[in-house]
Amino acid sequence: MTNKIIISKHAIQRREHQNPIDKDILINLVKQIDDKFDISKKENNKYKIGFRNIVAIIKKTDDALILITAYCFEKYDYKIDNINLKISVAVSKEDRKLNRDMNRGMIHKIYRTNFLNKKVECGVICATKNSKNSRDKIQKENFKYKLILDWKLFLKYQDIPMKHYHLYFNDFEEILNVVHLENEEFILNDFKRKV
Repeated sequence: MTNKIIISKHAIQRREHQNPIDKDILINLVKQIDDKFDISKKENNKYKIGFRNIVAIIKKTDDALILITAYCFEKYDYKIDNINLKISVAVSKEDRKLNRDMNRGMIHKIYRTNFLNKKVECGVICATKNSKNSRDKIQKENFKYKLILDWKLFLKYQDIPMKHYHLYFNDFEEILNVVHLENEEFILNDFKRKV
C-alpha cells in the first residue's frame, strides 16, 4: 500500500463525552481494511465498510486513504478478522434523503421559517399509492395522501395535536389546514392548540 493514511478528528473522537481513540489504532484499522478490500486500488470515492452497527467510512483520494469515521470496532479490539464486513460506495446524506423521500412517494416538500428567518425544509407531502413503505400498504386503500413532518418539530412544538409524524388525508384541500401555498412552495402554517 503506497497511499498515506489520514485520520480525521471525527474518527478520533466522535462525541465530546467519548474518550479519544489512539491514532495508531485507527491507522492499523485502515491498514486491515485496505488489506482485505484493496481500497487503495479502487477509484477515488467514499467507501462504507460495515456489518450491522459496525461502520467505517474511508475516502480514497489519489494519494491518501482518509478515515472519516469508525464506530463499534472496539467490541472486536479493532481487529476485523472475525467480522463479516461488506463494502459499498458511501451514499451522501442528501442522496440518502432523496432516495427515502422517493420511496415514500413524495410529491411536494414542506418548508418553514426558522428562528434565523431562513427557510428550511421540515416535511413532505406524499402520494400513498406511490409509497414503497410497508406501513403504507394498509393505508393505500383508505387514504390518498400522507403528510410527514420532521421529528424535530415535535421537540419544538409540543402542542401538535398528533401522536405520530404522519398524517393521512383523502382530500388535498384538507392538507391546507396544515400547510399553505406561497410562491409555489408549501409552507407550514403557524399553529396553536386551543385551550
